[in-house]
Amino acid sequence: QDDPTNDNSSPANPWPLRRLISCQVGLLLKGHLSLQTLTTMADEARAKRAAALEEKKRRLEELKARRSNRGDGASSVAAPSHPGNLDEYIDGLLKVPPPEGSSGERPSIAEIAKPSQTVTDNSVKKLPTEQVAATPTEPAAVAPPPKKTETFTIATQTEEDELTPVGDGEEETTEKVANDEPANVAEEEKAEAPQEPETPKALTAEEREATVASEPFSDFLNSASKKVERMLGAPDLADLLADTDYLGDGATEIEKVTDGSGFITGRHIYECPKWTATRDVTDVDWSPIHRELMLASYHMPSTSKSLVGSSALSAILPKDTPSASLIPRSGELQSDGLALVWSLAMPNRPEHIFTCGSPVLTSRFHPTEHHLLVGGCHSGQLVVWDIRAGRLAVQRSSLDAVASKGHSHPICSMEITEGGAGLVTGSSDGKLNFWSLANLRDPAESLSISSNLSCFAVAPEGSSIICGDESGGVHSILASSSATGSSRSSRRPVRMFDVPEEERHFGTITGISSKRFARSSSHQMSKGFLRGGDGLVLTCGVDWTTKLWAPAYTEKPVMSLLSNTYDYMCDVQWSTVNPSLFAAASSNGTLSLWNLATSLETPISGSDGIKLDEDLSLNKLKWSADGRRLIVTSGDKVRVLGISEDVARPKGDENERMMGNLASRGFLQP
Repeated sequence: QDDPTNDNSSPANPWPLRRLISCQVGLLLKGHLSLQTLTTMADEARAKRAAALEEKKRRLEELKARRSNRGDGASSVAAPSHPGNLDEYIDGLLKVPPPEGSSGERPSIAEIAKPSQTVTDNSVKKLPTEQVAATPTEPAAVAPPPKKTETFTIATQTEEDELTPVGDGEEETTEKVANDEPANVAEEEKAEAPQEPETPKALTAEEREATVASEPFSDFLNSASKKVERMLGAPDLADLLADTDYLGDGATEIEKVTDGSGFITGRHIYECPKWTATRDVTDVDWSPIHRELMLASYHMPSTSKSLVGSSALSAILPKDTPSASLIPRSGELQSDGLALVWSLAMPNRPEHIFTCGSPVLTSRFHPTEHHLLVGGCHSGQLVVWDIRAGRLAVQRSSLDAVASKGHSHPICSMEITEGGAGLVTGSSDGKLNFWSLANLRDPAESLSISSNLSCFAVAPEGSSIICGDESGGVHSILASSSATGSSRSSRRPVRMFDVPEEERHFGTITGISSKRFARSSSHQMSKGFLRGGDGLVLTCGVDWTTKLWAPAYTEKPVMSLLSNTYDYMCDVQWSTVNPSLFAAASSNGTLSLWNLATSLETPISGSDGIKLDEDLSLNKLKWSADGRRLIVTSGDKVRVLGISEDVARPKGDENERMMGNLASRGFLQP
């Protein structure tokens, strides 16, 4: 019932809360629980909490008074003087603070004593008449869950008094830290003490051999050494590839080392005696995709001198040696044929190594597939190497010349045509085969000339071929009548130039070169060749002469250039960018540079030429695609010369000036 003495209008009146609690207590009494039982349970809980607080105080005092300044924040709650007074009991419950470590939410009375608990007769005790007669079974006090304490050591130095204990497990934690402190101090003293360096264990001879011969060591040595050599060769690469035209006004110019002639801006030699000693370079080529790479093919070694090498390297014999490895396998140094891919940044070791069972007489990079190389062998066999597949050839033509219509004599010259889809090869017996790189088993077309072939070149229009033979004769192979039609079976006409005996070469033609300019529809054709400067052809031979030919005008040589030293000429090559510039190599180790727009009588390099080798003859020449570098070979050495810009760079009117000089001397009739 409502208490009439209470004023409900007062804001501080707690009567609504009391009424709510009274209702809850009434519900509990209906569940056979007495008020005295609830009071007893509350007193026991308060007593246990007070005892726990006292125990904590005692522990905290034992831990060096670490919590002396902190208030315990706990207060005991006195039991109501009159157990039967419900209002005082409720006031006491409202004043009790929450237990330490709780979430702050006050548990309801229903949670303290649940109605589902049953009361037995054995648990009933005699109580005074003013108390309830029934006493339920006292529920066991629920202990709070133990706190999990994790300890760890960090490097931060902190005052001991600033450490804050955590929960009931602080004493155990402090004891654990105190026990660990001596061990940590001992470890720190041991770490600070000077330690003697450990003596490396010396490997036995068997262990050294096993380590050196292992494949992981071989791969690491090859990869690491190649990276170091590339870094060391960076100045050489910059010297040969840097283009001064792209240097800005404020850029620092690259210092180039010259030979004093004014024509050579750099000179670098590429050789690897372990692989190339006693061998001779047979052919060279520049990569059409990577301008720092070049390909050189080698003949068979003349002696066993090349077998001398490092004992450590010769012991490394992996099962499958990649082409990028410098380490030879058993028998590879004695292989008859060899092809090396050189990088301008590494003068002392090749980038890739390929071997063959027959001497490689000519070699070319594939114009579109940068990982493929093509070689022509002394056995008459065509081989294709793949840098992804190792040192051995991945494709070979058949050796049965009768069945496959291939070559049965040494392949002395080779050119790639049709944008990389076609291949032309010539052998020393005068046979020329036209191949498809997709099928090297059978040639698509075959024909022969009447003499032993020594070299040939493809005309700039790409359809006519001009050949030189071992007797000094010159032959032309024109495009077939169906070159623009649908049939490829029509035979190409072969014709030998009608040259007086006194005007032809006396002996083998050692080199032949045609222009390599892009085909233009404005050029006029005559006799199957281009008219003008783009149709001029150069030949050289063992008769000390270099001859200039104009097949579109006449079958006779236009002019002959005689060597002042009376040494036979080994090779001649037109510049790839300057239409009037060409280089000639002599057997006395001298290089000559000619510019027909400047003079038809003497080379621009002087009558004595540029001396490159004192002991060996120069045998092969090859201009780079930009005309700024020239490969010159002698013996097993591959020289790369940087040509000065004044010599290599065309001015724009060289072709007209050259043709004007030839016409003014009566060599050509326009």
